[in-house]
Amino acid sequence: MRLFVLTIFGVCLALQSFAQEAESFEVKANACEKKIAEESPSSTRIRAVDRAVFMGLKNLDYLKEDKQKLNEYDLNRMIYRLLDDFVEDLSSKVVKSTDDKVCVEVTGFINPQKIDMVRAEIMADRSGEEIDDDIVAQIIENTEDNFRFKPQNLESLALVYLKDVEYYNGTKSPKYAQFLKDKMKDNPYYYLTEDEELADYVITPKVLKAKIDALDEKHKRLQMVVSLEISGITDEVVLVSQNRFLLFSAEENNQDIAARLIKKLLEAAAADASRKIEYSEQQRLETKALGRSK
Repeated sequence: MRLFVLTIFGVCLALQSFAQEAESFEVKANACEKKIAEESPSSTRIRAVDRAVFMGLKNLDYLKEDKQKLNEYDLNRMIYRLLDDFVEDLSSKVVKSTDDKVCVEVTGFINPQKIDMVRAEIMADRSGEEIDDDIVAQIIENTEDNFRFKPQNLESLALVYLKDVEYYNGTKSPKYAQFLKDKMKDNPYYYLTEDEELADYVITPKVLKAKIDALDEKHKRLQMVVSLEISGITDEVVLVSQNRFLLFSAEENNQDIAARLIKKLLEAAAADASRKIEYSEQQRLETKALGRSK
């Protein structure tokens, strides 16, 4: 009897272990980076961590078929996207530090569903097609309730004002404001207004970072960070942001690459902002329908 109980206990542990493995993959690797003159030790360490996580992701068995099907450029795009947004519980430690280099060991975890999502993005990008929203919905679980109150007339719609884009150097430009308006218009919960004083929600788009690094003679890497600051949802400003790495050929035009990426990031941020405003309006309408004061 005791043996039977121990056997069942062992099976339970095995099943629990399997469930944990199915939930996330461990990302673990070592890497070194050479120190650059006048560079701070922390910057060298960050580069070493970045390289180690990249290697850890690239060595995942889950990406075995991707390494066979994708060219090096698309595979690296996929890995940097995962590295940038989806590695969780990342920890690192310096295992060796000399006058010439810094070596680190990293450990983290990544959800296989996130890998599936990025794989779908890369494949859609390669084919020039848009990703099917239904496919994305299947990959990423939607935690919001299905039932929502919706406006019954035009007077119930909120007003949203979009400011010009602010850049990290302090300048402003209306160049991408119209692009954002096109992505956020025709929403069942709000109208876009040209009068900031009338707006229920005010959105301030910002480009916080745009940096290009030469990886080698043939390749460059662009890192860009954009954000949308939303006033009106709560007493505090609500922030949504998008951060991407993009690898490209040194022969390609830097401005064209940056223009395409900023549109992609602003579009993703706009979708996030719309969902937050929609949810805020749903709560307001629910409160009104139930006769409560907000």
